[in-house]
Amino acid sequence: MKDFSLNSLKDFLSDFNCINVDSWLFANIETPFQIKPNQFLRFAEYDLNSSYEHHLVNSLSNIKRAIECQLDTLLIGLGLYKSVKKKRLSFPKKVALLDSLGVISPRILKRINRKRNLLEHQYIQPEASDVEDALDVATLFIAYTDRFLSNRALGSCKLIHARGDGFEFSLEYKQEKIVLSDYHFENGTKIEVRKEVNANDTEYCDYLKAFLSLYKIL
Repeated sequence: MKDFSLNSLKDFLSDFNCINVDSWLFANIETPFQIKPNQFLRFAEYDLNSSYEHHLVNSLSNIKRAIECQLDTLLIGLGLYKSVKKKRLSFPKKVALLDSLGVISPRILKRINRKRNLLEHQYIQPEASDVEDALDVATLFIAYTDRFLSNRALGSCKLIHARGDGFEFSLEYKQEKIVLSDYHFENGTKIEVRKEVNANDTEYCDYLKAFLSLYKIL
């Protein structure tokens, strides 16, 4: 690889069977949120099983908070939170962004959001069965997307192709940038090219999506 481009990276990753993981460093995702998504789920469960007058209203509200908190946690871990916050993206647009990266599917979350909007804008009392379904979906959603926030999800890795070349990929989420380098050998000499892509760059999400595709290798 004589230059570093998105296409060269995709070409490298397309040959999964010939790539070995030389090293992987994990990232512990830190957030400024005092209340975490799973705590909101516990609040929602408590409200659902209570008997006070507005328990279903509170339960659905906490379900929505749990999902929104998880969305923002994902955006932090992917190095997108600050840029998204600056753009003031709405809930549906955050969902669409993460869907485009292959992190989530928006269909079920839109159903929950519709129920929440009915409560907020049309003052319709939610049914207990709808709240139960929403809680189940939110619980599954958080459990599924937690895989992008732990274990081998985010951090840095070094991959080596059987032919001898390779690349290193580091997602520095606090700085909201991706640092990449690829290398090959010419006449026994290691040639390395380094590149940084910031969250505000138009190609950031394309490189991020390529990084997330490493699940197919691991």
